[in-house]
Amino acid sequence: MGTSPKQKMDSKTLSLVFVAGIASYLDSSLLVSLGVALPIWTKVMHLTPLLTGFISTLLTLMVALGAVVGGWLSDRFGRVRVFNLDILFVAIGATIIAFAGNLPVLLVGTIIAGIASGADLPTSLAVISERTSDSMYGRSITITQVFWTVGILLSQFIGFLTSGMTYGSVRWIFSVIAVVAFANWCVRAFSTKFKNVEISLQQKEAGNADDQREQKKLKLWDVFKNKQYLSVLIVLTLFYLFWNLPANTWGSFVNYFLVTVSGRTQAFATLVALVANLFNLASNSIYIKVSDTKYRYPVMYGAIIVGSLAFFCAGIWSSVWWAFTVAYILYSATNTLCGEPIYKIWTQTFYPVDVRASITGFSYGFVRFFTAIFSLFTPMLMAWSVQKFLWIIFACALISGGFAVVIVRMLHRRGLA
Repeated sequence: MGTSPKQKMDSKTLSLVFVAGIASYLDSSLLVSLGVALPIWTKVMHLTPLLTGFISTLLTLMVALGAVVGGWLSDRFGRVRVFNLDILFVAIGATIIAFAGNLPVLLVGTIIAGIASGADLPTSLAVISERTSDSMYGRSITITQVFWTVGILLSQFIGFLTSGMTYGSVRWIFSVIAVVAFANWCVRAFSTKFKNVEISLQQKEAGNADDQREQKKLKLWDVFKNKQYLSVLIVLTLFYLFWNLPANTWGSFVNYFLVTVSGRTQAFATLVALVANLFNLASNSIYIKVSDTKYRYPVMYGAIIVGSLAFFCAGIWSSVWWAFTVAYILYSATNTLCGEPIYKIWTQTFYPVDVRASITGFSYGFVRFFTAIFSLFTPMLMAWSVQKFLWIIFACALISGGFAVVIVRMLHRRGLA
């Protein structure tokens, strides 16, 4: 990783990463688009606040369920087969959501799209790790994270352009998701050129005598019985949980916090979210260059310090709206450098190929489940005490950083860093 010469990513690997990266794009697009559409559905379908919150929580829970089930299915029945099937059901679910005229149909579409989107993420990561060399795996994963950020920005942009169309806005937003998913499925299922790329990359990696990843086949239960693997699973999951709590909170509630709690205008909140996401996209792009080099961990430590200090200051000056605004932008500019990409890299580094999708799906699903529960109580926590809520966010960032340090030490002890 860090000491090996940087290998140039060829066109075959790039095309595989591009197609797999659409999974990250669709996941973020679904989550953000649902947030954009909720006020419209609430008005058109005359939903109560409880039902509105239920729709948002349902999507997150379905993504969690999909990650657990999809990861296991891909290791059981074949990663490419499940990889291709997942995306088709994302298209079907998004289409149902786009044209849902009542709550029951909307819930059906949300369940289908959520499960399929959740299942596609661990499966796509396993497909990438199985077909790319260790020297470029970090870049491959970081590129998929760029797709995640683009999904957020594009959904927000489409929502802004169609904001005057009320229900027509929902149809546009989710129709775009359905079209992208269906086009991606067509490439995965019918493109002979893409299939040849997959096969050639798989054969290349399988034939590499130095490839340490081809190990004795394991089942998911074997991992839980192995103390070494189990300890890694626990630490990785806790790291991702405490990183994801602030990330998901501000992804879903930054507008709510700035408008409802801090008294800013909707226009100001939207502008802050856009600027923060642009900084996030920039840091994603920069991380592509360092993710497979010796600078990966120094950059990670720096990001942990900046993100933690940002919310430490926000906690001290909790009554000052611009203090939170600056803290949020600084956090958004650095959280990618110490969060999801490195978590995805670690999940594929510690485990054998045969159980990577299952383990990643289990860990990812577990975190998404608790994130959904936390989201239910987030507005209540904000109303309870702004300062105490910001201290909770600061604590999460600090705890996540502590687990990151532990994981790096585990990597060094096992000769994987």
